[in-house]
Amino acid sequence: MDPDASPPAAAPPGPAATRPASTRLRIARLAAEAALAVSGVVALQPGKVGLRMTAGAGQRVDGVVVTALPDGTYELSVHLVCALVPLPPLAERVRTAVLEVTAAAALGEAVGPVHVHVEEIADS
Repeated sequence: MDPDASPPAAAPPGPAATRPASTRLRIARLAAEAALAVSGVVALQPGKVGLRMTAGAGQRVDGVVVTALPDGTYELSVHLVCALVPLPPLAERVRTAVLEVTAAAALGEAVGPVHVHVEEIADS
């Protein structure tokens, strides 16, 4: 080894290791967890090409789209695969669960409209 050579450069840490999750990504994670905890929700649906998601800091949350609004809040769209249950009450339970969990995480003021979309009914 050449004594005048520089030591090999260490590989830079991955993006997730260097950047904290953004507010947008934190809201997406909380919304996903809240939606999946509601009885009747089978899964979140990212769409056929996977574009219904929120990404950042080297991470991605499928089935939840969080969009910044001009007033500083975030609009959420939660895309669901559901069991065969009455859908309007299910959507309202998901909306309520998302609002409650974001409020409990001190992010409630950052959350604007929450839209719940039933994309698919799961086969029994």
